[in-house]
Amino acid sequence: MTIVAIVPAAGKGRRMGRDKAFLDLGGTTAIERIAHSLLAAGVDELLVVRSHGAAPLPSLAIAHRIVLVTGEGDMADSLRAAESQLDASCATVVVLPVDHALVEADTIAAVAAQAMRTGTAIARPTFRGKPGHPVAMRREAFAAIRSPGIVLRDLVRMDWSKVRDVPTANAWVLADLDTPQDLESARAALAATPGSVVEHMRRHRSRRSYSPAPLMPGQLDRLVDAARYASTSSFIQAYAVVAVEDPVRKREVSKLCADQKHVLEAPVFVAICADLHKIAAACSQHGQTVQAQSFELFLQATIDAALLGQNLALACESEGLGICMIGAARNHPIELARLLQLPASCYVAFGMTIGTPTDEPLTRGRMPLAGVLHREVYEAARTATVLVGADVSMRDWAARCNEQGGYQGRLVNLDKGWTDRMAQLWGERSSYVAARANLVAELKSLGFDLR
Repeated sequence: MTIVAIVPAAGKGRRMGRDKAFLDLGGTTAIERIAHSLLAAGVDELLVVRSHGAAPLPSLAIAHRIVLVTGEGDMADSLRAAESQLDASCATVVVLPVDHALVEADTIAAVAAQAMRTGTAIARPTFRGKPGHPVAMRREAFAAIRSPGIVLRDLVRMDWSKVRDVPTANAWVLADLDTPQDLESARAALAATPGSVVEHMRRHRSRRSYSPAPLMPGQLDRLVDAARYASTSSFIQAYAVVAVEDPVRKREVSKLCADQKHVLEAPVFVAICADLHKIAAACSQHGQTVQAQSFELFLQATIDAALLGQNLALACESEGLGICMIGAARNHPIELARLLQLPASCYVAFGMTIGTPTDEPLTRGRMPLAGVLHREVYEAARTATVLVGADVSMRDWAARCNEQGGYQGRLVNLDKGWTDRMAQLWGERSSYVAARANLVAELKSLGFDLR
């Protein structure tokens, strides 16, 4: 007795703008990916429902047949056409729409196995309690699709006592490929390295050595496209990203950013800008003048840029890239704005290097959680204890670094803790403060007449 999968793929893909069977998912078409998953799940045969005149499918890894329909009907019509072509040996049917091409083989195998158990007629996967695809059915339960007007969900509802849910960790049982945005999400998921967002956050390290290999074609577009979904105050979206890949321009950027070698070495430097230019244009379009002197608006734009930048960092790291934030982009804001041809009311809040890292720096850890998380009120009484913990953590990191030859080629001072470093960086002899002593005046010249 065999397991047969039916893949309805006769739709026009109007919202997607193309035939879904041929969607490129990480270098493999959707239908090829489905075929490999079905084969790995132990499915014996695949019936692909296609419309008359549709392009021929590529060679598939699993035994398959094509069922032709007019292309004007819905999925139920496709299922009826496929049901009429089932061989007598078919015991179990798995319905997997082409829209769900990212469903994994283990999920397919699990619902098929459940459908064959005594007392079960239909099995469906669930993600966080919500049912999705593929749906597996005994042949006799699926035969009810022959009745006019019956759709797939009707089969499930006919006898709830024989329906079994199979929990899965695969979110793609719910999310189909219906729009170009869905496709971009799917491609991003395929490109991402394994691990949760929280895991990537805890693994973060600033990377200061890079391979010269460029990013994959279209990768930067995809990453920035995802990053722009960061939260934004009042939907102002007051940010812009200027990507610099030209070696000559990147050399000039590096000079303006304290001559940091990784700015020059990384295949991409991005300037994350707080951008009021578009808002100014919007105001002008309606006969008004943007209030660029507003400190509140300046703050909103800067926070917007920071949120987008952090989103971009996480997106890069999820795909195995390394990043380093470049605060030195504020050392010469006027010159950098001129180099990047920024319009008025736009400044580089910070930069970021992006590329394939070649270093493996130790994570520094962070200040004790008690110094960050307060409940109900700020508990300043903890500060002394927290600072002790911060010093211990910093000295521990320094010791581990020195065991591996130091940090960026130099041994780290084991006597200095976090508090020593903060006093040096931000006390009255701060080189950071001195380097940016004119920042407010420079921002005013860039169109932020702060008051």
